[in-house]
Amino acid sequence: MHSRVCSLLASGLALLPSLVSSSPIVPHYFRAVDVSRAVSPKQVQNDLGRTLSKGALIFGPSNPAFAEATERWSTRSMPADIQVVIEVAQESDVAKIVKYCYQNSIDFLAYSRGHGSSSTISKFRGIEINLSKLTGITIQPDKKSALFQGGVYADLSIKKLWNDGYIAPTGSNGCVGLLGPALGGGLGRYQGQHGLISDNFISLNVVLANGTAITVSAKSNSDLFWAMKGAGHNFGIVTSAYIKIYQRNASTWHYHNYVWSQDKLEKVFEALNKFQGKGQIPALMGVNFGQFSIEPDISKTEAVIIWSFAYDGPAADAEKLLAPFNAIPAISSTKDDVSYPDLLVAQQTDINSASCSSQPYVGSTTWLQTYNVSSQREIYKLFNKRIAQNPGLAPGARVFFEGYSSKATQAIDPSSSSYPHRDEYLLVFFAVAAPPPLEGFARAWADKTVDIWYASQPGRRRATYVNYAVGNEPLESIYGYDGQLSRLRALKAKYDPRNKFRWYNPIVTY
Repeated sequence: MHSRVCSLLASGLALLPSLVSSSPIVPHYFRAVDVSRAVSPKQVQNDLGRTLSKGALIFGPSNPAFAEATERWSTRSMPADIQVVIEVAQESDVAKIVKYCYQNSIDFLAYSRGHGSSSTISKFRGIEINLSKLTGITIQPDKKSALFQGGVYADLSIKKLWNDGYIAPTGSNGCVGLLGPALGGGLGRYQGQHGLISDNFISLNVVLANGTAITVSAKSNSDLFWAMKGAGHNFGIVTSAYIKIYQRNASTWHYHNYVWSQDKLEKVFEALNKFQGKGQIPALMGVNFGQFSIEPDISKTEAVIIWSFAYDGPAADAEKLLAPFNAIPAISSTKDDVSYPDLLVAQQTDINSASCSSQPYVGSTTWLQTYNVSSQREIYKLFNKRIAQNPGLAPGARVFFEGYSSKATQAIDPSSSSYPHRDEYLLVFFAVAAPPPLEGFARAWADKTVDIWYASQPGRRRATYVNYAVGNEPLESIYGYDGQLSRLRALKAKYDPRNKFRWYNPIVTY
């Protein structure tokens, strides 16, 4: 298969940059937001250093470790001013830091892997609480759950559990954190069998805005448990979580990757619609990823159509389902049976793939029920037109399509969590890495692409996956139209009345 096939299939990434948040909403029961005080590494070391555990580090921008500790997937969503980084060594450090910040009017931002790329993050100024050292995974005696610390990421979790004979729902990209995506629901290859990551929460160890450490579960702080499963970024820092694990279904996954020329576009999307229906992707066909992209070894001016299917089971069963796609003549077709960790490499979503590289991304996103074939053709033509106008953007430009099986996700009671999109089936997004002089051009391209998607499903309300939100979407499209926002804001007033957690697609803005 071509070396760049399926590059930047960034599934599991909480995507894309910039634009202004939705209209300010300040319910009467919220206090005025404190103005964050300026702070220096020396001051924090003097005030806090002795109370933190051995191995915790406090440093500022002059330290060589600062760049890596603050790196983000989208360089366009960098916080305005990270004055101090504190790399915690123990979970207990987090509560101490938050309490210190709360008492001294200093803003704080939790950091695990740096994939929260909404433009809303760019407003932050204060202390970064870096969780990257908290990477413990402990399988529990019952072999039905494991304790995952707050800095665990997908690649680490997948390899550890698979080698022990287990799996857990994670995001699909190996470099992305586990708990960050989970607080927004958490899509992944196993959701057709086991639901979203958040559907598998048993209990969470959470630090609230005032530094109080609590346990959150169906039996303890159950109202907050509901909120954390879909809007959790607004309520606390999860230092660790007990999450269900499962014995792996098969020893290998089957993948099949295709590259088609543009004249096959209509046939490909018609076959996809028949295959997927509305939320009818078979549970074991965990995901199909697609993209439009320029592959220069094929053509420097005409994008190709790339698609990758992954099935949790034997090749024979998978290929029966893929017969309609095998009937469409392809430029290339590659398939094999591999372990789940190796599947990420085959679909180029592993930790070393191009999809994990930091870039100045501009993008847009929405959900679809099915593919409007003529609209995908229109988006394809727009893609080629914009590349012709600025050929230098070709290496970092992609139109993405993600189709996860949603069988188990749909079967779970929607009232059990704040996640509002169980009846959404196809996640689509556009991304282009653009230098500053071309940011306006890229933004217009992104907006036009998503406008075509919106127009392709008249009468449907906008829907946005919080982990892919770019920061300019209506809050209802992210958190739901059926009263979820009112309930979330009431809980916000209870657990975070000063709105300290307001950096990642906040439910209350000022």
